[in-house]
Amino acid sequence: MNTDRRYLPFVSALIVTRNEHLYIDRALLSLIHQTYPKSRYEIIVIDGESNDDTMKIVDRIIRQYRTETFDIRVISNPRHILSTGWNLGIRNAKGEYVVRIDAHATAEEDFIEKSVDTILSVPDAVCVGGKLTTCASENSDPLVSMVLSSSFGVGNSSFRVSDSPGYTDTAVYGLYLKSIFEQIGYFNEQYVRNQDIELHSRIRKAGHKIYYNPEIQSVYYTRNNVKKMVQQAYGNGKWNMVLLKKRSSALQIRHLVPFLFVIYLIISTILGFVTPLFWLQEILILFLHFALGIVAATRKTNKIPEILKMSFLFFLLHAAYGVGYLSGLFIQL
Repeated sequence: MNTDRRYLPFVSALIVTRNEHLYIDRALLSLIHQTYPKSRYEIIVIDGESNDDTMKIVDRIIRQYRTETFDIRVISNPRHILSTGWNLGIRNAKGEYVVRIDAHATAEEDFIEKSVDTILSVPDAVCVGGKLTTCASENSDPLVSMVLSSSFGVGNSSFRVSDSPGYTDTAVYGLYLKSIFEQIGYFNEQYVRNQDIELHSRIRKAGHKIYYNPEIQSVYYTRNNVKKMVQQAYGNGKWNMVLLKKRSSALQIRHLVPFLFVIYLIISTILGFVTPLFWLQEILILFLHFALGIVAATRKTNKIPEILKMSFLFFLLHAAYGVGYLSGLFIQL
């Protein structure tokens, strides 16, 4: 922290959770043990009526760490969904700035400090974010975690792959100027997923900027097995299609590639009954996909069985994402 600063803004740090008793202590403690002065930030846990031990753990931690100058409090989220929780947290926040992490994540100890330093140093940014590292949590398939941390698997968003600071189209676990929500609106509670993508598109459309600083660091712990990976990809694709039907500017070309891939496979399969040449072309495209998957896998592991399995998992991930787009055609909001 730059000690020459006479004014340190007050920050509200949010965690939205529901039934996360295996992870909430790690996430909450990472926000408690920050280098930012305790008197200049608060923590708000927004709980979606958990029916496991989540709140017992939160209450125990609050009793241990809350003081007269450091507030940790809980808000109930009866609708359970993320966007509602974020909005409840923002509306109840005392801070000039708000920031959030997921219950499955941890923030580095200087996360808030570097976020504040960055947004004060980039006066035309209303949101700043940093680099996200994906790791396997307990009982997770490590190969799934490697797939979800690969740019070939999940795209080339700056917060995943870039080591260079600069303006960007989106941010992960961003620090926001709270007043921006009064100007452009809050998270859209109609969306079950991709609410942050849609919000960031409105920020950009209003002429504001988002800034990326890789020195702001956080870790996301996947709890995925193959089934959960496929379900998550399917859901993301479905809600991306909802954004697309709304003619939202939220989506980038990288978001559409799996959809186009699946559409190509469907069309070429049908046309192959007319001209088998389309089937041959489809086989070549699939071979290319698996070859690229092998190349990407070698950057994560040198074990041949793992490389081959990862190349197949890449295909499953992209296919599920693309099929999700098709299912999104039938969602009406």
